Amino acid sequence: MPLKLEGSSTNPERSAATKAKLIAATIEALHRYGYAATTTILVAKNANVSRGAMLHHYPNKVALILACMKETYEAEMAYYRQELSPIGDPVERILRLMDAAWDCFKSPAGVARTEIWMATRSDADLADQLVPLYRSEFERSKRGMLRLMKEAGIVDELFTYDFLTFSVATFRGLAMSAALGTPEAEMRAAVDMVKDRLRLKISQL
Repeated sequence: MPLKLEGSSTNPERSAATKAKLIAATIEALHRYGYAATTTILVAKNANVSRGAMLHHYPNKVALILACMKETYEAEMAYYRQELSPIGDPVERILRLMDAAWDCFKSPAGVARTEIWMATRSDADLADQLVPLYRSEFERSKRGMLRLMKEAGIVDELFTYDFLTFSVATFRGLAMSAALGTPEAEMRAAVDMVKDRLRLKISQL
């Protein structure tokens, strides 16, 4: 095995570290300043990465944003697995999913993703890249939701599809309310109402 000095890193490791810093800086900028003000120059500066190094990985803003969307989605999926895997009861698991989803939507990364989705309305280049990604993510989320719902006894696929659409829209709207300063207690009540809709469906089985 080649000797690896402490503190040294391989090219792939350095590349991954640079990308991670750029993604983190992108999330922070989107969360703090919004999509329009999030430029590649700002991101490179805040990530403490040279512009040349950034352009090597992400040649333009759309490429950077697309990478950010993919990374944050995978991070969310990992968070869901972490939160749900210890829960044995399938009903409690699907209810916990609602709490975990709210955690994700109100987080800086969640607000950043909403900023990006909104920007597709006025940025045709971004929309061309993001709309297919949105459809892919939604289909993947739907498959996961179908599995969890069936484990909880809900086999009505139309209900599952409608509930996923409803809950995503609700949490995204609540996240924007949070950004405007709505107290957490008020939004928590709305999240509980989403969970109550699930409990009602389960009680009718």
